[in-house]
Amino acid sequence: MFNACEPLPDAALSALVQQVKLHNGQRPSAVSFAATRIETRIDKLAASCSAQLMQLHDRLDTDCIGEASALPRFSAYLNAINAIQQQFMREARTLGGDAHSAGAQMAWNALAFQAFDGEAARLLEEWLYLSLTCVLRVAKTRPSLLKNRVDGIGLCLAGVGDDEEFPGSAVYAQVCGSEEQARALFDEFAAGCQHISKLHALEYTRGHVLRALDRLIADQVQVQRQQWETRCLDKLHEDIQHIARLLDALLSTCTAESIAAYTGNQLYQLFSAQRVGELFSIIVDYPDSLAAIDDLRACVERLGNMRTVAHSLRESIERRLLHPGATTNDVLMQYISAIRCLRLLDPSSTVLEIVARPIRAYLRQRDDTVACIVRDMVSEDGESELFEDMAQGMQPAQQQREGVIYDEDCLGGWQPLPIEAKSVYRSAQRRDADVLSLLVSIYDTQDVFVHEFEAHLAERLLDSSGFDVGREAKQVEMMKLRFGGSALERCEVMLKDMADSKRVWQSQLSDAYSALVVSRQFWADALPTEPFALPPAMRATRERYAGVFESLKPARKLEWRDAQSRVDVCVELQDRTLNLSVRPSQAAVLFAFGSAPRMALAELALALECSEEFALPRVRFWLARGVLREPSQGVFEVVEAEGQDNGGGSATAADAPAHGDSADAQLANSDDEEEAGGASSAADARLDALRMHFNYIVGMLTNFGPLPLDRIHSMLGMFIPGDTTTADELRAFLTQMVREDRLDMAGGMYRLK
Repeated sequence: MFNACEPLPDAALSALVQQVKLHNGQRPSAVSFAATRIETRIDKLAASCSAQLMQLHDRLDTDCIGEASALPRFSAYLNAINAIQQQFMREARTLGGDAHSAGAQMAWNALAFQAFDGEAARLLEEWLYLSLTCVLRVAKTRPSLLKNRVDGIGLCLAGVGDDEEFPGSAVYAQVCGSEEQARALFDEFAAGCQHISKLHALEYTRGHVLRALDRLIADQVQVQRQQWETRCLDKLHEDIQHIARLLDALLSTCTAESIAAYTGNQLYQLFSAQRVGELFSIIVDYPDSLAAIDDLRACVERLGNMRTVAHSLRESIERRLLHPGATTNDVLMQYISAIRCLRLLDPSSTVLEIVARPIRAYLRQRDDTVACIVRDMVSEDGESELFEDMAQGMQPAQQQREGVIYDEDCLGGWQPLPIEAKSVYRSAQRRDADVLSLLVSIYDTQDVFVHEFEAHLAERLLDSSGFDVGREAKQVEMMKLRFGGSALERCEVMLKDMADSKRVWQSQLSDAYSALVVSRQFWADALPTEPFALPPAMRATRERYAGVFESLKPARKLEWRDAQSRVDVCVELQDRTLNLSVRPSQAAVLFAFGSAPRMALAELALALECSEEFALPRVRFWLARGVLREPSQGVFEVVEAEGQDNGGGSATAADAPAHGDSADAQLANSDDEEEAGGASSAADARLDALRMHFNYIVGMLTNFGPLPLDRIHSMLGMFIPGDTTTADELRAFLTQMVREDRLDMAGGMYRLK
């Protein structure tokens, strides 16, 4: 096969000269001259072999990469190289015997580098990738075909359906369509791997072999994308390890260079990168995505990439969540889910602290954050994220010493915190706080939550149709467990007022009238006044109630607030009867039309002793219900029968639908207008008086920086002796200053613009 008489190339001659100059210039003996002649002949064999390998290499077609034809083409290439190697080694032994086998092997190793260089290495990578993909698929779908085909290697993979889509499915369908084809594919693959091992080509092509494995692992990881309901990492690791051990056995890889060890680490790297990229969506789907959290925790424990996970998630949250398009409720729900997910992922909560910083800062800038948190705290509709924490109350006090919490239940499994935790935590209490405590700690003071709950409680009590306050009392008790009893004193007074009002109502001789008697000091913000005169019939009923109350509590006098009151009226017209629950001012308008079916707006305002601006929204309420119409500009009359002649007016009751969604929408709008028209003039006067104190407040904020409400209130008492401004009045004034863009408020702290 080789011509040993061909002239030596220049490289071979140079090698021969170097061999002759050995032994420090000593004159070679007759034996060394004989050995040199043998080695020269081996070099000639190598040169001839090199020429044939070059011809094979030049005939390689890399256009088949990615196609099924790449498998038989590279298998044929390996067979041809194997034949050349066997002939080379046989000729080398004929020339020099066993004494020169080592030199012949070294010469062949150099030739192997040439055989697997450039395009051949690329084709090797593609052949190995496609072969492993098909073998893995066969092992999963038809494991009995590969049983015991490699000694000591068992491919015990879980079965899957043949119709499942997977990377490389097109090639698999072409080369493994039948059982005979699948067996032939595996046999060719095993023979090819053994050729690579015998040719000693792995040391030159290891990089391409590992890249083929990387592609295989990446494909298997990609299949698990967005599959968060069940754990998949352990099974995926087991499958990849089976294939890696098979490849180790076929390539005769030594333990120090084990492919199985490499694929294990690479699988965790790629799987971790995919799950970290999906972590934001995984948190959105919590708790359905709990299995994905468990898989990612296993990756973090093995790779130690906790800080990478934290910063990647933080960047995703800042880009996808912290923007004006997301509602405050959305941000809060995602924050709550993040707290629970990340504590499962990282029990030290280091990741949580890094991720939570921008969320907490963003929530402090939103005006409705406190209101959203309080509503969720007291909601019992089954969808609340915080009600369970609220019902549990404060966490039991634990022993504290030098900033460390000692928990007897955790002493058995204690582990030191990671190094990163020391730089992100201010205290151990923050690390071990429950979800609600973390939300409360967004602000520097708890007072903002107490004041918001007071407003929420007052609104619920005023909207209730009776005196049953069992649910509200339960909420107050839960708040006391969380924030302390002294902070909820105003709420206790509100509940006591409800109980006292119930006793007064039960003392009446008639159930036709009930009133909620409240303490001015604790309810003033929730009870605006409405300046109008009640009809005589309503006034007489109210006076009878006042008489009963004064007989029970002689030292107290009632001051009526009608903005939150309700009156049940029955409107009887010619063709219909309406039963409605309305406000006293709306009922007063109807009473006025009872004595005069047709009135101008000015006449109505005179009858009610109010302004036209106050009366007009109440008239619109009845227009929306079809009870009144406007036959001419500023003149209104009662509509006794639907479809009655409009009389040529520009706007009539027939134009305003009395039923359906449109009527309800107009009713809602009229109620909103009434709210705007019922502001208290006394409160406005008090706000104007407080403007005299604004210079003092500006001086405080200039010298001391941002301050909470209670600090500003106490300092005003020191600067202005005898000042009687209450905290509620000061809060209303500061809120007005924020609206006028003279102050800014964030996180319960007021600051200068």
